[in-house]
Order: sequence, then structure tokens, then C-alpha cells
Amino acid sequence: MTVLELSLTVFTTQLIFTWGRTWNIKEIARKNVKGVAISGSLIHIMWLISLSIGAVSIKEVMMDFNFEYIPVVLCSLVGGTIGSIIRLKN
Repeated sequence: MTVLELSLTVFTTQLIFTWGRTWNIKEIARKNVKGVAISGSLIHIMWLISLSIGAVSIKEVMMDFNFEYIPVVLCSLVGGTIGSIIRLKN
């Protein structure tokens, strides 16, 4: 995958992850078992994908000084922030 594809994937998975995490917290507060199971599964899958790509990208930046991967890290930050904001407003 190219850095652009990795960046878009991390942005999307982080957006869904943080949106889903906020949803999951709300479902836990409501004691809604079905909502907790669905949202928990979604956030786990998104977490695995994002973490896998993010770990490789951070390794490239930190260990190999390959700054080409900085957009992946920035997309992770921005996607996570936007996902939280969107879910809180709903």
C-alpha cells in the first residue's frame, strides 16, 4: 500500500474507532448488552487495523527516520479527533 492509502485507511479506522468507542461508552451507561456487543466488536476490529498500520508507520519514523510516514500519523490523530466530535454531537 502507498502512504496515501495507508493514511486514508488509518484516518477512516480511527474515525470509526473513536466514534464507536464513544457509542460503546454510552451503551455501557444504558446497560444495553446488544449495543455494547456490537459497538465493542466494531471498535476492536478498527483498533486492530489502525494499530497494525500505525505501529509500522511509527517504527518507520522513529527507527529509520523515514518521514514519508508522517501523514499516516497525522491522519490517525485527525481521524480520532473527528470521530469523537461526531459521536458526541449525535
